[in-house]
Amino acid sequence: MKNRKHRVKKILVWAVATAFLALSVWPWQANAASAVKPIAAPSKKIQAQDFDPKPGDFKAAVVMDYKTKKILYAYNSEVSRSAASLTKLTGALVFLDTKPSWNKVVSIQKKDEVGGGRLRVASGATLTVRDTVYSSIVGSANNAATALARISGLGLTKFVRQMNAKAKALGCTNTKFKDPSGMDPENVTTAADMAKIAAAAFSRAEIRSPATTAKYTFRILNTGEVKTIRNTNQLLLDENNGLYVMGGKTGYLDEAKNNLVLRVRPDRQNAKQELIIVVLGAETKAQLFEATQRLAQWTWSAYDWRTPALAANYGSSAP
Repeated sequence: MKNRKHRVKKILVWAVATAFLALSVWPWQANAASAVKPIAAPSKKIQAQDFDPKPGDFKAAVVMDYKTKKILYAYNSEVSRSAASLTKLTGALVFLDTKPSWNKVVSIQKKDEVGGGRLRVASGATLTVRDTVYSSIVGSANNAATALARISGLGLTKFVRQMNAKAKALGCTNTKFKDPSGMDPENVTTAADMAKIAAAAFSRAEIRSPATTAKYTFRILNTGEVKTIRNTNQLLLDENNGLYVMGGKTGYLDEAKNNLVLRVRPDRQNAKQELIIVVLGAETKAQLFEATQRLAQWTWSAYDWRTPALAANYGSSAP
């Protein structure tokens, strides 16, 4: 009898302890669960009109919400197009993977000359790795981009192989690179794939910094010559276009026409409405920049960054 009472007492103590533990843990679990909230994707307003491209605007385009990666606009987004100098973004990502020393002195060699836009220096000109990266991104210099592959330690063939591996790792299924500069028209991608590459590239400060630099000046070390390179992205240079550019890269080949990728906000503080915009195949530079600007403004007008319920009820832009 005594043993039975003892067992009952132990069971009661255990039950009380378990209940106390459950009550003390439950609020913490609830708070932890409520603390992790998924980011709400923007929703299209009920009354929003579809974007109406003009003739010559582009052959393919994508607008993607930067935070959630939701596609907000797509036109021929899975059609393969020549990437041109947009190729350099993937090359820059692969080069960063080698963990380069930014102040290391390197040179531009004759073997780096592949034609097209170039850093105008003689063979053997010395400069820092930083200056080489900026020349590749700011000025879209093909010899600088090729030099980065050469000095990476991978060798040109392996460097391009790594570019293709990088694209695949980012979820690109229709992208293939043949050279690091973009001069080969068989560097192909799609607007959907390039949005993924641009989001990854512009998330890196080492790429985002030159991609938002309007003008860059540096010195050729072995000659003392001062070089100034200017960004080819006109949307970065225009302070009155209603765009706060967080990264951008242009590209042109006869086979590609005019290409542009952009990471952009409506203003500096508004990170909520940040976009990745890809425009491929615009007939002229003027149409390239004008169409991209219209796509940004249309998206901010057509979508609401509040919850879907609020968007449906109010149909107005998030403040």
